[in-house]
Amino acid sequence: MDVYQQIFFTTLSVAFGLLHFIMFLYNKRLKSNMYFATFLFSNALNIFFDFQESLASNGPDRLVYLRLHRAFLPLNPIFMLLFLYSIFQMKISKQFWLIAVGLMVTGALAVLDPIGNFSYIQIFLIIVFVEASRISSLAIYHKKDGAFLIGAGCTLLFLFSFYDVLMDLNFIQPFYNIANGYPYGFVCLILGISIYLSREFARINKKIIAQGISAKDMETKQRLLREDTRKAKELEEARNLQLSMLPQCITELNGLEICFSMKTATEVGGDYYDYIITNDSVLTLAIGDATAHGMKAGILVSIMKSLFLTQNPSKKLS
Repeated sequence: MDVYQQIFFTTLSVAFGLLHFIMFLYNKRLKSNMYFATFLFSNALNIFFDFQESLASNGPDRLVYLRLHRAFLPLNPIFMLLFLYSIFQMKISKQFWLIAVGLMVTGALAVLDPIGNFSYIQIFLIIVFVEASRISSLAIYHKKDGAFLIGAGCTLLFLFSFYDVLMDLNFIQPFYNIANGYPYGFVCLILGISIYLSREFARINKKIIAQGISAKDMETKQRLLREDTRKAKELEEARNLQLSMLPQCITELNGLEICFSMKTATEVGGDYYDYIITNDSVLTLAIGDATAHGMKAGILVSIMKSLFLTQNPSKKLS
């Protein structure tokens, strides 16, 4: 039974650890995936050596596995706290560094004497639980996304770990031959956190894609705006050229003053007017309207002006 539990819990932690490490490689801004992956890898080692110690057939081997378990045990709570600080976007507190140093020191003492000094590291594990509860409570109070989900996972881990403590104190007997309860708590925690991180990873990717599309749309709009500005400038120049070709007033006739005005429907229009005064003071007016509007009509008007001005050698240019 212990062998199957060892294989299951160890493989589960390694599999989820690889998953979140790959997610971190795809998006290195999410350091929470890196912290959680490291936590899972150290958890896999802890579970493996913990079960291996109970499966060992002789005392020296059991002592070796117990020492290895104590050596890797401090990594679990350290990276769990780093993970909680990261996902809830909290500044790493000063007490974290004291806790981390305490875990490493008591872990080293537990390696020297795995049984006699184990109580020291248990004290810091309780402190870690208090700090994790503080972080989760603040996250829930500030309505951080995923706070309830992760808080529930931490609570289940605590309950299963408390089950182990009660067994160690001989207050209860194992249920269904479950001698180690904390791995089941870790399963609940792993599933809860993995669901949260996967959802967060998908949300951030969706946001990045949306921002990329928005940036592309903005670039397209700017390009179109520059193109429209260029065309508008060219059309305005064509309009000014067309208007400059049309006369404003007739001042050559004694006693008469005639002025003209034209408002085009678009920048360049198809309306045309002009005049010629011969040497014997004969006034000839020309009025025309080219079909449609725009540049084609404007070009046709320019051609008509040239023809009109060249048809009488005694013209007076307007």
